[in-house]
Order: sequence, then C-alpha cells, then structure tokens
Amino acid sequence: MADRSQIHPVIVCCSVLKAEIGVLQEKHWPDIQIMFLNSILHMHPEQLAHSLQHLLEVELDHGQEVVLVYGDCCRQMAAMTDKHVVVRTRCNNCCDLLLGREEYRRLSHERVFFLIPEWIMRWREIFTEGLGLDRAIACSFMQDMHSRLVYLDTGIGPVPEKELAECAEYCGLPYEVRPMLLENLRTSVEEALLNLEKKASGT
Repeated sequence: MADRSQIHPVIVCCSVLKAEIGVLQEKHWPDIQIMFLNSILHMHPEQLAHSLQHLLEVELDHGQEVVLVYGDCCRQMAAMTDKHVVVRTRCNNCCDLLLGREEYRRLSHERVFFLIPEWIMRWREIFTEGLGLDRAIACSFMQDMHSRLVYLDTGIGPVPEKELAECAEYCGLPYEVRPMLLENLRTSVEEALLNLEKKASGT
C-alpha cells in the first residue's frame, strides 16, 4: 500500500468561497493545492458540470485525489464521487457550509435569502444577467419568496454597505448583517479530507 503521508489531495472549490478558503489554507492546509472555478457557473448548471468533470478527468489522470468543496450544485454532482479517490463536502450549498446545517435550516425556514461576500459584489450581474430579473420582477419574485436578505459577514473584508443597500432596494426587502466565524467551513472541509483518506485507503 502507498505511503499516504506523502499524498496531498487537491481541493476543488467554487470561487464564491475563494477568500475564505484562502485564509483557512494559509493557517491549516498550506501543503494542499486548491483550484477554483468561477461562481457564475452556478447560473449554468450544465456548464458547471462540464467544467468540473473535465477538471476531475485531468487531475485523476495525474494520479491526484480530489475533494470537491461544493453542495448539490448540479445534478451530476453525486456521480462525480463514484470514483474511489473523489469525495465532496456534505452540504446543500455554500451557505450551508458557512452556517452549519442546523442554522442554515433555521434561517431557510424563515425564508431568508442569503448573500455572501463574493456574490454581493456581483449582485447586479447575477440578478439581471444570470437570473434575467429587472427591478419590478425582482421585487415581485423576491418578496413572494423571501422575508429578508441576510449577509454572511465572514470577516475577510469590510461589510459592503453600499452594495447591500442597493441590492435591498432593488429587491424591495430589508437586509441584516450576520457576523460569523469560519469554523463550520473548516470543519466541513477537514471532514471531507478525512473521508477521502478513509475512502482511498479502503478503511
């Protein structure tokens, strides 16, 4: 059996968590290579699936083991972990990763629409180009589906008050800022790394 102490898996992650994962990598996983795919691919699930599958093929051909830091972001996601050297974080989406399952479910039941640092800076692109919502439709849709906006402040940079206020006005919803730590994200990634070690070694 190979000496697994010499194996450093590759982490493949959505760029929506690039800053947060970067901080954790520097502190906890300096020897692990991390690759990021553009978060806008979530607006096009088939393109996301194609990009992930291509990247996996390349890494597996090079003998790498892979952790996918993704939720249920496309219908092919489950099949990607059929390989014995690929695992995925246990989560529905990136907000679930940041908040933890219990808190994510609680806020979801309150009909919260989550905003995270990378996406709030691109909110207009996402609403108008990605979702095709002008202001009138956005207001109607968002107010029917959600009670408020909640910005998950991961502490990486200053709270983008201007962008939050503009997004809230566009959607016709109030917003609040929720400060948080990165421990849930760290725990989820490290659990996936451990699961990968077990899976790859057959234990």
